[in-house]
Amino acid sequence: MQDYVVQSGPLRSFEGIYDPRFEKLRLIADYHTIQIFSKPVTRRIVMAEIKRSAPRELRFAAGFFAPFAEGHRTIFGIRDVAGGKAGALASKLLKADLKFLHLQYAMSEDDLVLVEVKDFLRSLPMLEPFAPPVDGGLFFYLTSAPFDLFEIAWQRAAEASLKAREDRFRRDVLASSHDSKLALFGDRDGSFTVVLHPKNPEVQSIERQIELAGRRADMNIVFAPGLFG
Repeated sequence: MQDYVVQSGPLRSFEGIYDPRFEKLRLIADYHTIQIFSKPVTRRIVMAEIKRSAPRELRFAAGFFAPFAEGHRTIFGIRDVAGGKAGALASKLLKADLKFLHLQYAMSEDDLVLVEVKDFLRSLPMLEPFAPPVDGGLFFYLTSAPFDLFEIAWQRAAEASLKAREDRFRRDVLASSHDSKLALFGDRDGSFTVVLHPKNPEVQSIERQIELAGRRADMNIVFAPGLFG
């Protein structure tokens, strides 16, 4: 069983994911944010990668998100740096009756796919073979906003990323939290970030669901003191 630490506070209190240079992040600076990350077992990156478990990460992400997604529109996204899973998903979606978007992201021209999911549990078996990517990230938005809104936002983000000198993926994923009741981001290091819209009063139920989903995914969840200021 892998140990994970959970810490919460306003988005602006997480230096690793918040960048005040970007207006869209300043707009959500006070959104309640929960970060779930594994306890470091070694400082060596290679050994840290060995400790990662793709099936465990997917079990947690799906198990956490499913109860909240029932009856609501969900946007699922994946960026694949090297493994080709996002491209393969795009090919499969060509045969499905779902709205989706396939883009090239960053100077490395990684595959990025967004898909609208109206029935999360029913669509999950189709998405599971493609997530999480070998190297990249995945994300879910729980929203009442139309898919077109996310499509436009990500088209602009992808276009800007092709010229950017730095990787802006975390920033771009979190920026759309403004249009979501709940956003979940699975990073390439195996950590997770949950961002809640201020109108979402379910902080305690979300923390309980993190613990429950973690237990089912063989993750030992430890809640650390919250971040303030």
